[in-house]
Parts: sequence; C-alpha cells; structure tokens
Amino acid sequence: MKILKYLNIETFKSRFGTKLSWYQFLEYQKWTNSYICQKCDHNEYSKGSQFCNKRCRQCGYNESTTTNTLFHKLKFRIDKAFELLYEIATSKKGADSTVLDVRFNVNQKTALLFCQKTQVVMESSEQQPIKDELHVDEFEIGTPQKVVIGRSKKVMIVRAVDQRDGKSGQAYAKVIEDYSSKSLKVIFDTHIKKDTYVISDGWSGYKSLKETFPNLTHRLSNNGESFKVAHILIMNSKNWLRALHSYYNKEYLHIYINECFFRFNRRNHRISILDKIIERCVSHQF
Repeated sequence: MKILKYLNIETFKSRFGTKLSWYQFLEYQKWTNSYICQKCDHNEYSKGSQFCNKRCRQCGYNESTTTNTLFHKLKFRIDKAFELLYEIATSKKGADSTVLDVRFNVNQKTALLFCQKTQVVMESSEQQPIKDELHVDEFEIGTPQKVVIGRSKKVMIVRAVDQRDGKSGQAYAKVIEDYSSKSLKVIFDTHIKKDTYVISDGWSGYKSLKETFPNLTHRLSNNGESFKVAHILIMNSKNWLRALHSYYNKEYLHIYINECFFRFNRRNHRISILDKIIERCVSHQF
C-alpha cells in the first residue's frame, strides 16, 4: 500500500485524518501476509478488545497493531506520529528535533527520541552487496571532547561507493575503531561481493584483504585526485552531518551515518522513502 507517491501534506492529512485510519493502515502493514501470535505462534485469531486488534484463538493474547513497532507506547497521538514521520522522510536533509518540537508541539527530548528510533530503522539491510566497480576509502570526522574545550576527537569511518559512468551509485559507510585490516574488513563482508572489482588507496590495512577479495587493487590517492567522486561524497556527508547535527556524540554517530547514506542511496527515488521507513518501523523489533 503505497502512501507517499504524489502525496502532498494536505492530501496526506485528508487521507489519513483520523486515528482509526492510521490503525487500519498499521493493521494492513503488520498482518497483510499472515498473523502469528507473539506468545504461542498460533495463526488463527478473532477480533480483539479494541479496533484493529487481534486476539489469538489458542492462548487469548490480545495484540495491538502497535505492539513491537516504533509506534508502541507513544507519548503523543498516533496521527501526530505519522505527521512527524512525513516531515522526517520528505525533508531533503532530514529533520531537527528542535524544529519538530515547536512545529508539532511535542517535548524536544520526546522528538529527539522519536527521531533516533527512526534513524535506527534506516540502517542498511545488507541484502544488496555492491557488484560494480567500487572505490573504498576511509576518512575522519571530529566529535567534541568533554575534557578539552574547543578540541575535537577524530572518529574513523570507512566508506564504499560504486562507480557508474563516472558518477556515484550506491554507497555505504561504517564507523570503525581503527584502520586495521580487521576493522576495514567489516564493510567488505557486509556490502561487497567477493568478485567485485575494488579499488582502494595504498594503505597497508587493505593488503591482507586481497586473499578474500581477489579483485582488490591499490591506487595512490594523490591528494584525492584518484578518487574524485569518493571525496566529493565524503565532503557532502560531512557537510550534511554538520548542517543537521551541529553536535554529535560518538555513541550516536553510527545512526547519523546510517541516515545520511540511507537518504543518499534513495536520492533519485525520494517518493519511496516514507513507504520504506514505515515498513521498517512496523517490522523492526523495538
């Protein structure tokens, strides 16, 4: 059930203007394929105690449409939650919780928690490994230190982007602890097929990975000249982080990176972002 295609905010509100309409939509998203009881795995149900709920015919467990979803135990109305999602999904660069709290009249900390939960579901499914020509590179980004005022601690990130006719295609990134082969290998194992043609810079940490990825070759960076597309992507991702998250703790940096590349990989299909986010909000176990 696609909901965002050709859907502006006014049409969005008129189509889903009541709590019941959203509960019905969640019911469809959650149980459209099959129903399985969360308690006893039984697959037959009857009408639950409230609208759109389902009650297991074997154990009697009454399951809400919001159970085990991002919408469970919300501190605001369900229709407002979807308006927040609409804002987060359709904003080109994401949404700031300090703006959401004013616009939607919710507590800033509540808006921040809701944004962070949404960012969690933007993590890559790791089901579509890159198979075209691929450039792998690492970079650093600063996060403020609590001890020394005005100083920042560098956090290391490894990034992989495939090349299509001189332009960037899919891209992924991982926050890493160091530049060792063990740390760098994480992005190879999760996002790169074994026979992919991979180009990295001359860093020694990549050399031992050639045993597992035989098409891995090395090329000197020459101050970024050899990886122009990759370095433009690095610059853009840094600018996105600074613009939306002026302060980012290392503890949460990985979910910001997930959001950045989730949006980048759907930059030409923005109408599908809300559908994908809602689908994941329903299926993800919170």
